[in-house]
Amino acid sequence: MKNADHAVLFFKLRDMLKKFEGFMVVTINEEGYYRLYTPSRRPFMAIAVQKKHVGVYSMTVYEKPEIVQRLAPRRIGKSCLGFSSDEDPLLDEVPAFIERCFQHCVHSGQVPMK
Repeated sequence: MKNADHAVLFFKLRDMLKKFEGFMVVTINEEGYYRLYTPSRRPFMAIAVQKKHVGVYSMTVYEKPEIVQRLAPRRIGKSCLGFSSDEDPLLDEVPAFIERCFQHCVHSGQVPMK
């Protein structure tokens, strides 16, 4: 892990993604790095501990930037949200953000629903 001070934040964010494992493929699940792919082999979301923050990387943000909504202040680059504290009040917005990303993948055919 690049920065052990961010371990609690990493696990908090990773746990928010756990409910989507049944629809996705876990490609990496290591200490400090977690990645999910869609069944159609496209990146869905990754959580990675960096030196100064924990990044939430989402291909959906790249494809549909407006999906970040209230999380816009945490946006870093084209496809990443960065958090540096496990007490950040915007963390409460992350589950809804993940759900929006998931729904985008369902509606675009990346995640088939029966």
